[in-house]
Amino acid sequence: MTPKSSYQPRPLLETPAALVQDGQFQLGTYKTPLTQVNPLDAKVNFPLLPNAWKQMRLKEWQHFALVNERVYVSIALFDAKLLALAQVCVYDRTLGKTIFHEKQMLPGQLKALPNELFDAKASLETPKFTLRIHNHLDQGVHHIAFDIAGTRSLPSVKGEFTCFESLDSIEPIVVCLPLGNGRAMYSHKAVTAAEGTMHLGPEKIDFPKDQSYGLIDIHKGYYPYVMKWNWATGGGYRKDGTLLGFNLTNNQVRDQDAYNENCLWVDGKLHLLPPVTFSYNSPHTTNPWSIRDAHGQVDLHFQPEVIRTVNLNLLFLRSRYRGPFGAFTGSIYDNDGQKHDVEAWFGMCEEFYLRL
Repeated sequence: MTPKSSYQPRPLLETPAALVQDGQFQLGTYKTPLTQVNPLDAKVNFPLLPNAWKQMRLKEWQHFALVNERVYVSIALFDAKLLALAQVCVYDRTLGKTIFHEKQMLPGQLKALPNELFDAKASLETPKFTLRIHNHLDQGVHHIAFDIAGTRSLPSVKGEFTCFESLDSIEPIVVCLPLGNGRAMYSHKAVTAAEGTMHLGPEKIDFPKDQSYGLIDIHKGYYPYVMKWNWATGGGYRKDGTLLGFNLTNNQVRDQDAYNENCLWVDGKLHLLPPVTFSYNSPHTTNPWSIRDAHGQVDLHFQPEVIRTVNLNLLFLRSRYRGPFGAFTGSIYDNDGQKHDVEAWFGMCEEFYLRL
């Protein structure tokens, strides 16, 4: 069975020596990870201004999701320069409950996020909130550890995890995509096997490697003053042990037929997908979402189970975030025309808005 219409995926390009060369972003989707991610070298329409200004306009984060049949753990270091955040969010399906720990920081409190993934660390360490990330692509792994004290309303959370991104078996999606006016975004994503343990209060929860997956999401971008997107990700194991996962986004990237980061992974193999649209009545409710493309290749239904909401309204910043966790059903066709049924894959969606 093949999709309703033919879609020609964008080409996979040879990876350039650096993200920015001669002041220009090297746009495209690449075969292998970048070894030099240097967005501060871009001209981005203000070539005479110092790097300090360009650094202030750069949004960057490292995000990992760690998922088993019961629990979705979302971990992030997010640096918007005027505001930085460290987050550990645990959604427990059996309880229908979300435990959300967040540390907000002023400019400069978060150490600069690294510009490569082969042997680089990112961390926040305080007496009551510790989060450490060690990207070790040279060894095919990412190590994540966190230790957060409980509060009056939230239990403590502590965990150690490994995501397995061996470049011999995993094909990450590595992109540089245009945002207009000489600006661009860089992203490195993969869905991989993951293993580890987490303590949620006094309870220990295991994440076996053959039953758990991790989403790796590394990002840097010169976004407009208003940032907005929809995003969806999910994964699951077939009965034969094959891990499948997807990344789907509708954002501010220009010419999404030629430039996007939509993809499916089948046992680590990357399949590029067309632009998609998100449809839902309201992100505030548990009404279902649908995610489809114009070629009949992606047809997903998402049923929210719980909604995570974050709102900030400050003098210089306004943010609105809706992040429901839930289950995906439907189908996705890969680039070979093979249909993959999505059967209650555990994942999440996002509606994001930031004015900064």
